[in-house]
Amino acid sequence: MGSMSSMNIALNNNNNNNRKLSKNGKRKSFTKRNGCSSKKKGYKSYALPKLQPHKLRRIRVKIKRENTRLLVNKIVIVTIILIAITYWIYTV
Repeated sequence: MGSMSSMNIALNNNNNNNRKLSKNGKRKSFTKRNGCSSKKKGYKSYALPKLQPHKLRRIRVKIKRENTRLLVNKIVIVTIILIAITYWIYTV
């Protein structure tokens, strides 16, 4: 029981010290110590160029074709692995 009360006292003291530091302004916040990251950066917004509808359609078709090829490749690889595992199980 004695160790529990001493732990509680230590925690309360630590909390009180943190409150005192934050109230009287001696403690610097993380943003001020982190290389002045609180300053706003002057990023320029990038405007994407306007594309013509037929170019967008071509890109969409190309992406769909690539996705179907990837799906077919994944299915083929999984079936080969499953066949190899079942062959290994039945031969052992």
